[in-house]
Amino acid sequence: MTNEYRLIEPPVAPDGAVPVPVRPGRKRRRMTVVTVAAAETASPCEAGFNACTLLFKLTENEEFSVDAGVVLDKIGQVLLILIAAFALRWLVNRAIARIIKQVTTIKGPQSIAELADKLGSSNSRREELLGDRSAKRADTLTGVLQHVAGIVIYTIAFMLVLSAFNVNLAPILASAGIAGIAIGFGAQNLVQDYLAGIFILLEDQYGVGDNVDVGDATGTVVDMGLRVTTLRSLDGTLWYVRNGQILRVGNSSQSWAYVVVDTPLPPTADIDRAGEIITEVAAGFVEDEEWSDHILKEPEYLGPIEMTIDEIKVRLGVRTTSDQQWAAGRELRRRVTEALREAGIIDPAGSGRIYVPRTLPNAPA
Repeated sequence: MTNEYRLIEPPVAPDGAVPVPVRPGRKRRRMTVVTVAAAETASPCEAGFNACTLLFKLTENEEFSVDAGVVLDKIGQVLLILIAAFALRWLVNRAIARIIKQVTTIKGPQSIAELADKLGSSNSRREELLGDRSAKRADTLTGVLQHVAGIVIYTIAFMLVLSAFNVNLAPILASAGIAGIAIGFGAQNLVQDYLAGIFILLEDQYGVGDNVDVGDATGTVVDMGLRVTTLRSLDGTLWYVRNGQILRVGNSSQSWAYVVVDTPLPPTADIDRAGEIITEVAAGFVEDEEWSDHILKEPEYLGPIEMTIDEIKVRLGVRTTSDQQWAAGRELRRRVTEALREAGIIDPAGSGRIYVPRTLPNAPA
């Protein structure tokens, strides 16, 4: 008996469908060629939720989904970085302002506290002086630190944006390091300016709102940075002074001021009588409620300090708060001048000069 084997091909339906063998009791399902191709087609996007997956579900276009998805993902990353940078800068600025305010108002400079004790001022007056000074110092430190914090945050955000576009940051950082070394050697004046600005802030030499004399310029500090200090002079001129070029600073706004009132008198005036009148005027000035809070020490009458052929100059000194020194000096000069004129010591019509004739009367020619 001979065994014969024949290859039996499965029947094919007219629509091209191939019947799938099934177990008894189950219905036979038919899978077309289109169904098999659709089942074998996979998503071109990466796993997870992203713009490519969303676009592929909406359009079922592979090229458009991949290209547009990459662009949208990059734009989303950049927007997220920028929003985070702005939010972080806002939070850091608020934190800096709050911390600086707390630090500068808790305890003032020790030198000012000792000075207030020597002047015999009350605790409330000392707190008022320190509070004014602390506010100016807080404004200066806050502005500078917020500016530095903004530069650091935006620099980091810029580097993150570059990394989002797959830019290699290693060569950029290496080049920045080399450039920093070159700048350190080549721009020594710039480094000197920044270092001087840091020490000016730490030592509290002056701050925004102070009246200072830095040698080449004199005026009120309107802005202060690590490199440049901006002054507004009395005539309105705006001066930009490099911190590295400031060799000395005269600050007229720290702690207290000594107002000097020099009064010229005629050579024939009664010096003792003039001194009594000036002393009385100074005593009344101290007792005035409008000015008593700004006087830190009793006025001192120093007497004659200069004598020429035209005049005798007497001096009065009074110690006042720094913020009212010019106003107090103007008011005190006005009162002294009026009192001397009422007493007849100063002649408003006279020029105060003495003319000596070249020849004596009745002398032979």
